[in-house]
Amino acid sequence: MQFGAFEVDLQSGELRKFGLKIKLQDQPFQILALLLEHPGQVISREEIRQRLWPADTFVDFDHGLNSAVKKLRQALGDDSDNPRFVETLPRRGYRLIVPVAGAFPAPREQAEAAPSPESKIAGRRRYFGLGILAVLTVTLLALASWRGVSRAPDTPKVLRYTALTNDDHAKAGPMATDGSRIYFNELSPEKGHLIAQVPITGGEVVPLSVPLKQPQVLDLSRDGTRLLVANEEGNGSSSLWMQPVAGGSPRRVGSVFMHDARFRPDGASIIYGAEHDVYSVNLDGSDPRKLLTVDSIPFSFQFSPDGRLLRFTQFNYRVDTMEIMEAATDGTGLHKMLPACCGKWTSDGKFFIFQIRHEGRLNLWALPEARRLRWRERALKPTQLTEGPLSFEEALLSKDGKQIFVIGKSRRAEVTRYDSHTGQFVPYLAGISAEGLAFSRDGEWVTYTSYPDGTLWRSKVDGSERRQLTFPPLRALLPRWSPDGRQIAFNATLPDAGVTWNVYLIPSEGGAPQRILPSKQSQIDVNWSPDGSSLIFGTQSVSNMPIYSFDLRSSRVSALPGSDGLFSPRWSPDGKYIAAISSQAPRILMLFDCSTQRWTELNAKGGSMSWSRDARYIYFQDWSDPAQLLGNRIVRLRLDSRKIENIVDLKSLGRLSTGTNMEWFGLAPDDSPLFARDISNTEIYALDIQWP
Repeated sequence: MQFGAFEVDLQSGELRKFGLKIKLQDQPFQILALLLEHPGQVISREEIRQRLWPADTFVDFDHGLNSAVKKLRQALGDDSDNPRFVETLPRRGYRLIVPVAGAFPAPREQAEAAPSPESKIAGRRRYFGLGILAVLTVTLLALASWRGVSRAPDTPKVLRYTALTNDDHAKAGPMATDGSRIYFNELSPEKGHLIAQVPITGGEVVPLSVPLKQPQVLDLSRDGTRLLVANEEGNGSSSLWMQPVAGGSPRRVGSVFMHDARFRPDGASIIYGAEHDVYSVNLDGSDPRKLLTVDSIPFSFQFSPDGRLLRFTQFNYRVDTMEIMEAATDGTGLHKMLPACCGKWTSDGKFFIFQIRHEGRLNLWALPEARRLRWRERALKPTQLTEGPLSFEEALLSKDGKQIFVIGKSRRAEVTRYDSHTGQFVPYLAGISAEGLAFSRDGEWVTYTSYPDGTLWRSKVDGSERRQLTFPPLRALLPRWSPDGRQIAFNATLPDAGVTWNVYLIPSEGGAPQRILPSKQSQIDVNWSPDGSSLIFGTQSVSNMPIYSFDLRSSRVSALPGSDGLFSPRWSPDGKYIAAISSQAPRILMLFDCSTQRWTELNAKGGSMSWSRDARYIYFQDWSDPAQLLGNRIVRLRLDSRKIENIVDLKSLGRLSTGTNMEWFGLAPDDSPLFARDISNTEIYALDIQWP
């Protein structure tokens, strides 16, 4: 059954939009099924109660029904005040107000009185000739219509892939083009963010001179004269600037701080996202106006060619999912559109290009936008454009519409150890592509997760007796060996299912991973107590949440005193202290004395901490410079004197360090620093497209 862009399979209980499955719980689905059985008719609240809640079931009916209808509307992207699908009739019930294809047959109207045999014969003679003429006319019109509009359209196809860059540097979007050049972002361990350019036919990559510390291109004005640029200010915030392409001084856009922005179609204003809000502001930073608010982080703003629609992506960092949202350009009519990311319209408005993540890889899809006949909507399903070993992202349409420029990535890391005696970085464990290495107390075993797929492994430190412990779709991160060596605690998620990070335990010899807590709240950075009786963990990207302790004997969960607003806990090997980091900038290192139950500020800023084996030092990435985006220095803090000593400058690593959530750093059994050196291949490609 179809209505609008949705398809419903009543037998399997599935709801799909443009062929993509939409999550919908059982009760909202049952309400939808009831509405579909009687399209256009009012379904009373009592009828719904009888279907969903039998008479012998005790439930707060009004609350349950209102909650189920709200979830149904959320899945459909509907609005109770301005309904497009489900209309509410106060104190009566609900009605489906859109046409339904494949609906249940409506009851027949009462048959009229049968005519007499004489009238039947007369009528048959009178209208026989007219009937033949009408049938012939309708048939001819139907054939003409079928040839003109009813034939199923061809789907777009990628004809050829052409690499435009080959400089072996890390690249990131957004990208922009003026028709002759492509502007994009490059990252280097020496200089951080750079804005670069390359001809649309390929060739030498040339950095653009932008007098800002950490510039990132966001957009290009329609006349091609000005770049919209973000500048990383440290502490997780970016200011907004306009940079003349021809060179010269950039001009700041008022006092705006944001995480993404684009020029609006009028060319006289800018749309930007800050926290969960979306704003519009003039080019000089004046007259900021809030347009809308969403549940998560909005970014990748795009306007339809006719300037009537705004689409953007909201990123739910707690469960690592993304959704494309749609609204009018004034912010009204906000609704969910697709479980996807980062879309772009073709210049003629006929297709919307976006990316979907599956099994850790991004591919491009094309959704047809033209709707010539409503009964043709059922054929408007997305077409997958790319598939292969590379991950394709940040689609950019060429000016002539014949190509799509994309960033193609083949992600891989190399475990590297810094040898302080020689001052060299050398491969560790044969340079496997992994992160999160953790060692057993006796130093004989290592556990880690492969990068980028997040599979949990364990082996001897020489690489022998290697065993896979987890399997897809579970994605593991940051494993920790129990003090007795029998178990491994780790964090894991089901990203494609929208399941957040949780804490799991698994026998070190292998077996079924067991989730320790049923809570839907994010749980990350699990660590063992030195006696093996407890686990501690934090919460990802949620402000003012405490560090939790889980007693393995009693299964009791408790908050660590005074730990609100801290994360990334690390228990010292001697059990005396717990180190953590403030969740809000500027990321202060904190120390908890387990005997006095008090916290002390360590007067250091950083991340990715590790205790030395003797518990005398805390090694960490130094973030003392607020403008230093990449944390390019590893230092250690001596606990007794609180003195900070420099260990290694990562600029000499040659490439960036990498990791799933951030750049990973750890320690080998001899306290040598370990890194996941990024050896990914990231280049810009041109995709030649055949459009229908």
